Amino acid sequence: MPSTDLAHGDALPTAMLDRGAVALIGGGPGALDLITVRGLSLLRQADVVIVDRLGPVGLTALLGPEVEVIDVGKRPGAHTVRQDGIEELLVRKAHAGHRVARLKGGDPFVLGRGGEEVLACRAAGVPVQVVPGVTSAIAGPTAGDVPVTHRGAAVALHIVNAHGDLGPADLAALRDPGTTTVLMMGVEWLPRLVEQSLLNGVDPSTPVAIVQSATLTDQRVVHGTLATIERVAADAEISHPAVITVGRTAAAGFLDTSASGTALRGPGREAPAVERARPAAIAASAPVLIGCAHGTRSREGRDVVRAILRRIGELVPGIPVREAYVDVQSPDVADAVADLSVPAPDVRTREDDAAPAAVVVPLLLSTGFHVNQDIAAAVTGRDAAAGAPLGPDPRLAEVMAQRLAEAGTHSEDAVVMGVVGTRDPAGQAMAHEMGRVLARRLGREVSVGFLAAASPTVAEAVASRRAAGARRVVVANYLLAPGQFTSQLEDAGADLVAAPLGDHPLVAEIAVDRYEATLGA
Repeated sequence: MPSTDLAHGDALPTAMLDRGAVALIGGGPGALDLITVRGLSLLRQADVVIVDRLGPVGLTALLGPEVEVIDVGKRPGAHTVRQDGIEELLVRKAHAGHRVARLKGGDPFVLGRGGEEVLACRAAGVPVQVVPGVTSAIAGPTAGDVPVTHRGAAVALHIVNAHGDLGPADLAALRDPGTTTVLMMGVEWLPRLVEQSLLNGVDPSTPVAIVQSATLTDQRVVHGTLATIERVAADAEISHPAVITVGRTAAAGFLDTSASGTALRGPGREAPAVERARPAAIAASAPVLIGCAHGTRSREGRDVVRAILRRIGELVPGIPVREAYVDVQSPDVADAVADLSVPAPDVRTREDDAAPAAVVVPLLLSTGFHVNQDIAAAVTGRDAAAGAPLGPDPRLAEVMAQRLAEAGTHSEDAVVMGVVGTRDPAGQAMAHEMGRVLARRLGREVSVGFLAAASPTVAEAVASRRAAGARRVVVANYLLAPGQFTSQLEDAGADLVAAPLGDHPLVAEIAVDRYEATLGA
């Protein structure tokens, strides 16, 4: 873009910005020249410009001195102005009679919260016009020589806000060889994104490209595969802002004339190269191990469960490991089993004595509704089987003893083992048996308290030990991972609460044992 005084430059095609109105102007991923002629025309008329960090901020230096420029840029973990504050600022400046330009990076309606700002203005009676921009979801990969579509290789584009867990549609797109998936705002989440993808059947060899600071002078591009990109990005010290592209076109050298990618032809998804793969369980040489946990809204809890599943995979190389849940999270165990197995035949033959396609290992500590109903229903009528829960097991007592020691407990402390709880008498009996196993490991009495569905409660068990003269009462945490019950344990009145079982080698070892026992190994 030529250097010019934006306030007094040559006339541009008519685009009017009235007083008391807002123009929401899209830009591009950081480059000065990525703004439309209409956007430039409106920007010239503004007397207040509210600008994002990743917008074409170089333009503001060319505005007249009478223009008020307000920086509301957001950086990961550091927001100069919260979103509701930005919306209030737009309305306040417009109501004061100003011509307001909201200069954004990328397209305002592609993960830019532009819709929220339009709604806030219109709800306050402020007229708004929107100027499309160039989203970094497309411009970022393009700047790094990564086409998001390519005839015969990629016929669909899926854009994801990757600042969190991937959803079912995101995972389906990642599994589809004919779809390019662009992950936005995902650099800090890269280890989680990789782990969740691999635990949901995305091919580890899928190409990945990361473009950092797209279109800027310090732009960098790295390539890898889903299995290697975490290490590649760490070695290259890749940081935000960056766009992650996953799919065939993200392969290094895809547009080199010597690369096979340029020779791809065909109508697209109908080509044999992009046909849907057979279920992993059917193609695998060993039954898939589906680790089925309860599910949690706790980010830390989700990380712990997936770390356990990763550790399980390290213990059984060559055996596919997948994740599933009975509540809160996806994939649901029934959906996971259905995706990884086929219906079982009504009449079994001698050949049907072969191993099932999938084995569900409950990452649950005792039997109960989820084991007897959810998991049992998931495998019924399928070429699949279910293993036993993790507890009771002496190795879990060893893990709890370690967690108690890490928390700073002493040999004279009274111990209450905190259990989630179940209405199932067999599940309650398993919890009490685990308490006896822990008592033998610690060499002292252990009381059992439940957080729900059974008695005594953890609080009642803690109070009982105090009433019996205990100077200090500690809770042995018989939960797999942090979640909704963590705060209840902390509120039970104990002097100290140990950490949950968590990502521990012995927990993974027990899960592998349950898998092998189900197969008769």
